[in-house]
Amino acid sequence: MVLVSAVALIDRDGRVLLARRPEGKAMAGLWEFPGGKVEAGETPEAALIRELHEELGIDTWASCLAPLTFASHAYPDFHLLMPLFACRKWEGTPRPLAAAALEWVRPNRLRDYPMPEADKPLIPILRDWL
Repeated sequence: MVLVSAVALIDRDGRVLLARRPEGKAMAGLWEFPGGKVEAGETPEAALIRELHEELGIDTWASCLAPLTFASHAYPDFHLLMPLFACRKWEGTPRPLAAAALEWVRPNRLRDYPMPEADKPLIPILRDWL
């Protein structure tokens, strides 16, 4: 089982940030909600705060991360458990430090972006919530 923490960063216009997986990584070219693996001894929130700093160059706080839903998906090699948090407050401007690209997307357009199988069931929940 792999535990990954992800976030729906939501800007003032109600758009959600997607990150494109870079070449050379598994599922390269697919779009995903930013985040990453939870390391030993970390909470999902702490992992997300760390990952957002490392991958997007932004800072946020646990008090700004609202648990929204989660994905549980069996890939051929592992099972992924991924809590999805919503976040509307952070410091800095997101930059693609570890992604091939970033894009702010309206909730009703999220399905237009090819995503990993685990991310797809999160879209209707997020869209309905926003």
